[in-house]
Amino acid sequence: MSEPDRVNGPGWHALATVSVVLFGLAAVIGYDITGMAPAQAVGVGPTAAMRIVALLLAVLGVTHVVAALRLRAALRGQETSELGEVLTNRAALGWVLGGLVGMILVLQLGGGFVVGSTWLFAATARAFGQPLRIKAPAIGLLLAVLVYAFFTKALSLSLPAGPLERLFFG
Repeated sequence: MSEPDRVNGPGWHALATVSVVLFGLAAVIGYDITGMAPAQAVGVGPTAAMRIVALLLAVLGVTHVVAALRLRAALRGQETSELGEVLTNRAALGWVLGGLVGMILVLQLGGGFVVGSTWLFAATARAFGQPLRIKAPAIGLLLAVLVYAFFTKALSLSLPAGPLERLFFG
């Protein structure tokens, strides 16, 4: 059903805007790190995870800038009528937003980080075309348990605990 005159994906303006937002978030997190207390002992302190997040946001910002510049160069010289209509996959967007809303609801109702993150992973996998079977929730559950263990045990940070967290980690 795809026609040759249609462009699939965001335009270069959207990519550039997202890169600016990502750089802004990285800067805000970097600024917040300066106000946090240093580590009490030698090793990983509370700022380690924030530094990683800020770095990853900056890297994502750079990749969005590169993608925007490449798309802009590819489209240079073409008229607007040649570009066609941009397609939006509304069903995929609905699955991702439903996953986010579901995670918020699970956290508010006391389901915990693991259940909420598993729901978000499964919904996002469905948005990317993975059928709803046992594979996506199983992978999401494994990743959520690993992330929960890393944040709570290795970094000594607290995440919302629910029944599964109490079962696995006491």
